[in-house]
Amino acid sequence: MVCVFDFSSDAKKVRKAKPKMARNKKLTKALTCILLLTLIISSVFTVFMSATVASDAGNSSTVNRFDGELDTGYEQFLNGSVMYKLPGTISSSDEISLIIEMPINTLLDAYDAAKTDLSFSEYSETDEAKAIQAKIDEEAFALQKKLVKAGVKYTLGESYDTVLSGFEINVIASEFETVCKALEKDANVIIGDEYEEAKTELVENNVNVYENTGIFDSSSFGYDGTGVVIAVLDTGLDYYHSAFSTENFHADRSKLGMTSADVAALLSGTKASKLQAGLTASDVYISEKVPYGFDYADKDSDVFPIQSDHGTHVAGVIAGKDDVITGVAPNAQLVIMKIFSDIETTARTSWILAAVEDCVALDVDVINMSIGTSAGFSRTTDKEAISGVYDRIRERGISLVVAASNSFNSTYGSEKNGNLGLTSNPDSGTVGSPSTYPGAMSVASINGSKTPYLLYNDKGEDTIIYFVESTDRVAEEK
Repeated sequence: MVCVFDFSSDAKKVRKAKPKMARNKKLTKALTCILLLTLIISSVFTVFMSATVASDAGNSSTVNRFDGELDTGYEQFLNGSVMYKLPGTISSSDEISLIIEMPINTLLDAYDAAKTDLSFSEYSETDEAKAIQAKIDEEAFALQKKLVKAGVKYTLGESYDTVLSGFEINVIASEFETVCKALEKDANVIIGDEYEEAKTELVENNVNVYENTGIFDSSSFGYDGTGVVIAVLDTGLDYYHSAFSTENFHADRSKLGMTSADVAALLSGTKASKLQAGLTASDVYISEKVPYGFDYADKDSDVFPIQSDHGTHVAGVIAGKDDVITGVAPNAQLVIMKIFSDIETTARTSWILAAVEDCVALDVDVINMSIGTSAGFSRTTDKEAISGVYDRIRERGISLVVAASNSFNSTYGSEKNGNLGLTSNPDSGTVGSPSTYPGAMSVASINGSKTPYLLYNDKGEDTIIYFVESTDRVAEEK
């Protein structure tokens, strides 16, 4: 950017005038101050300019201009909320998921304001709720028309009306700025994260655990999970495993938290019923132990895992029971919400949100999510909307339990960058989001290990000298 300052009232005279020595130093200083102030106020960052002002009695001034660039490090002062800037890890050709959040009331907002004695699921079937849903759909359609008018090429994804009002679109990253400018202040554009599946590792644990499995022994606490419904958002469930059979499910059948009749009554209010046409209660009902299962990634009712058995592992730790496995709450019921695709190896925020909305619709007691990204933040501007979703979950009285990520530090074992941090992101925090959000309970597993040391005896006194085994750039011990 080049700024031109013209102190003459007659441009033609300026061009013809011959530069002479300035004889008014006060005028020169005053003009210099004005120039500097103008530069600051107008935020001009790439200007290099020199002006020499000469005047005769009764003659106009002359301005000599020099165009160039001056790096002032201005980026730190820019307003990030209007920069439309994607993370450096995303290339312009990547497909990204964008959550479009509209600033209108959700069904939960209306339900709370109504102060009704109805349950949320019952309220969602009322004419008032359907009118709100229709308004949300109308607003979404209007924004989608704006995107089409702006020439945005997108694929419509999930839609939301319970924990947030909005919808998902999938676009090429190069369209991101166009999307933001098209929607401007009409919506909040959220970049959807993708979570890699967690790895399962068996470790020695010397606390009160079952010796053959390492699962915490809760038998002395007097709670076995009867009447509790736990939603597991993960890679799915091997529902043929004996740990989840009805023969090994010993809960009092009169105290079940969710029955087949409950599922049939609530199914029409779920996102799952909209994601798979003709979905019936018999499609999602697996057994008394697992009264509901749906694949939100692939949009079908088959939650059997293809890519990873991590979800089965988690469900077993929580509520499994057979001759080998005893979970922490063996008589709890499991709602299986598969958020990892059979085709892709990641879980999208959009799929997670759809599953979370159905957790509210089904009125589960606990949500377990063994997902997370290292060095998580709790209230960054870009994440406030998602954090607000988890706040609403907590307000519903649902316990949200999320993995702390178990990453040692954010760069340990990184395949792309060894154990080194990035100068662009030096944060090496270990606890990951969304477990860092106030609405979640962050849970981590640890394995105690003895620190290696040398014992040095000096004049009859033992001195311990600790040391650390060296590792290479990809955390392999040497």
